[in-house]
Amino acid sequence: MEFAYYSVSMICCFAATRWITENIKFHVRNNLFWLHHWIVASIAMAVLLTLQIDHPWLWGGLSGVALEGLARKNWSIMRNSGK
Repeated sequence: MEFAYYSVSMICCFAATRWITENIKFHVRNNLFWLHHWIVASIAMAVLLTLQIDHPWLWGGLSGVALEGLARKNWSIMRNSGK
C-alpha cells in the first residue's frame, strides 16, 4: 500500500503544482539564479534523505512537484539575461 500512497500523492501534487504555477506568480530568484519549484523540491528531498524520513506520501508529493517542473521548457538554474 505504500506504493499506492506514493503514486496518488505524486499525481495529486503534480496536478496541484501545475494549477498553482499557472495561476500564481511566486518566484524565488535574484539577478543571477532562479530557484524553480523542481529545485526547491529536490533540495527538500535531499534534506529528507539526510534525515532518513521515509513517508511515501511526502516523497510522492515532492516527486510530483519536481516532475511537473522538469516537464516545462525553461527549467534552468541560471536566469536568462533577457527575462
